[in-house]
Amino acid sequence: MIKSLHIQNYALLKNVFINFTDGFTVVSGETGAGKSIMLDALSLLLGKRVERFSADENRSKSTIEATFIIDRSKKQFFTDNDLDFEEETVVRREINAIGKSRAFINDTPVLLQVLTAFGKQIIEIHSQHQSVLLKDEQAQFLLIDQLAKSEKELASYQNELKKYTALVSALSAIKKSGSLSLSELEFLQFQFEELNTANLIENEKEELENKISLLENVDGISNAIAEGEHYLNNEQGVFTSLSVVKRKLNEFDTFSELSARLDVVLIELNDINAELSDINNKLNANPEELLKFNNRLDLLNNLLLKHRKQFIEELIDLKHEIEKKIQLSSSFEIQVIAKHKEIDKQILVLKAAAEVLNTKRNKVLPRIKQQLQEHLQQLGMPYAKFEVVFTEINQFYQNGNTTISFLFSANKGSVLQEVAKVASGGELSRLMLAIKYITAQLSKVNILVFDEIDTGVSGEIASLMGDMMLKISKENQLIAISHLPQIASKANSHLKVVKRIVDSNTISDVVALNQQQRVEEIAKLLSGKKLTKAAFDNAEELLNQ
Repeated sequence: MIKSLHIQNYALLKNVFINFTDGFTVVSGETGAGKSIMLDALSLLLGKRVERFSADENRSKSTIEATFIIDRSKKQFFTDNDLDFEEETVVRREINAIGKSRAFINDTPVLLQVLTAFGKQIIEIHSQHQSVLLKDEQAQFLLIDQLAKSEKELASYQNELKKYTALVSALSAIKKSGSLSLSELEFLQFQFEELNTANLIENEKEELENKISLLENVDGISNAIAEGEHYLNNEQGVFTSLSVVKRKLNEFDTFSELSARLDVVLIELNDINAELSDINNKLNANPEELLKFNNRLDLLNNLLLKHRKQFIEELIDLKHEIEKKIQLSSSFEIQVIAKHKEIDKQILVLKAAAEVLNTKRNKVLPRIKQQLQEHLQQLGMPYAKFEVVFTEINQFYQNGNTTISFLFSANKGSVLQEVAKVASGGELSRLMLAIKYITAQLSKVNILVFDEIDTGVSGEIASLMGDMMLKISKENQLIAISHLPQIASKANSHLKVVKRIVDSNTISDVVALNQQQRVEEIAKLLSGKKLTKAAFDNAEELLNQ
């Protein structure tokens, strides 16, 4: 249950502290007093995204904090999210001046999705006009799956649907890649032959450029080598001079380290000398070879320019890519047939999964029909009829291979039609309450919040709805925002949202009413601002029923 709610600097609620009790709590107040703001703050606390937030850098941050009494059945959620489990769990959300927020559970920072998951574990909020969900197919499927406990079967079906969708996408990709015209195929084959005939080799262009540079500068390179060998190898050359220095240093132990370093230098010079000799041996002017290298380099540069590439490696990759396209086109029919066989096989698996799901859903329909009709009779609709109809279709969607219709009639002899077409506002409210009564018994949440679920009803019907809310509150904490005295009188406790002027500013507060204040508030709900003795008498009578 929710034990307390503290709201600071959120719209009209500047510093509101609300204590809740178990059972049935009603919240009343004039239109515009701030009832919906209170509910919106609670929704924000439980993960609702910040929308239409008025950014004002001069405004103080908003803080919404609540204490919940958590039963141990929810402990796994805390373990899964690395949170400390406390039977009195404190949840806090802070929203700064520009609408950015932080959230905490038992003083541990949490992400918004964790906060949302926590909210779904413990509370269900039925906001104003949510009866429209009875007209929404997605919401109807969710409701039936909740009542049928077919979430596992739905997940299995959706997993097979995912496989089926992937196969269909793969087939589409094959058709797209393989659907080449004859001219396109001939052009690809020409490109492949051109690249393949070129015998492309990685790093070849750089090697060719080095060879060409060498051949174009034979004389200069030869002179440089000859001069280098002269300075290295003659009687007064580097080798001789360094050998003399090394011999002199070896006469003294002091120079042992320097002598070793000279050994390294001599070894390196020997390598240089050998490499110069090797280059010199290979060096000879060869105009034919130079021409061959230049022609080869021109071919590579032309291919790079033609295909808008910078490196030979990119041309090699392009060749492989073209080859794959040609192969795919060649084996197109074979691949299409094979993929169609996979799809046909998966369709059978998908149909079987859909059948299991449909069976589980259909099994619960008679019970839903019976229970709803019984509850509607208790809500003053003795001739109400309700049915859920599934119609199988030859397509697969996220919710199965059927459409769903909620059919309803309120009057004796009336033909069942879709709820959206025949139910009035008051009938929708009663139908929604009856559904909530059933789901409350199955739901794992412990707190239900109704925001004017009684729209469109009054008098005796409102009293019957109040009785049903009271029954729900025996198992679940129930908080209901209502303008109806018949419902307010059924509650175990009564909160009132009041609006007043403080220092030229309008603020709202939430106050708990005592017995006498409840009488006065219910009298106002009965007769409006002008209170009469009859209204007070009626209020007391309602509270004593």
